[in-house]
Amino acid sequence: MPITTRNKVADSYMDLIAEFPLRRIKSASDHAKAKRLVLRLTAQQSDRGTAEYVDVLVDLIVDYEKRAGQSIDTSKVSAADIVRHRIDERGMSVSSLARLIGVPQSNLSEMLSGKRDWSKTAIRGLSAHLNIRPDRFLF
Repeated sequence: MPITTRNKVADSYMDLIAEFPLRRIKSASDHAKAKRLVLRLTAQQSDRGTAEYVDVLVDLIVDYEKRAGQSIDTSKVSAADIVRHRIDERGMSVSSLARLIGVPQSNLSEMLSGKRDWSKTAIRGLSAHLNIRPDRFLF
């Protein structure tokens, strides 16, 4: 009988499935647990299995929020405010976020203070790592 090994990606994905199975969220407590899990996972380096798990879990969270009629009016909140909020949520610093998205820390600080327009590199990185829609940076 051949010996089979599971790869690291499959292990991380399956470990997360065991922790919080990917199925329709039906309660406020499961919704809260799912959000905490997403925040924890997005604050750390992740492999492909974790990233794929988070993608699906975020979709399940969004689906629950739509079905529950939950929405927040962010029309008067600036992109910089959203970025600062997400940094605080994750316990990050501006310099660690700048390294993560590949922009100089001084440039990111100037973008956050409104002294500089958002760069394409910053928008891409912030959208990918903080789940902020790119169009938020255009107004």
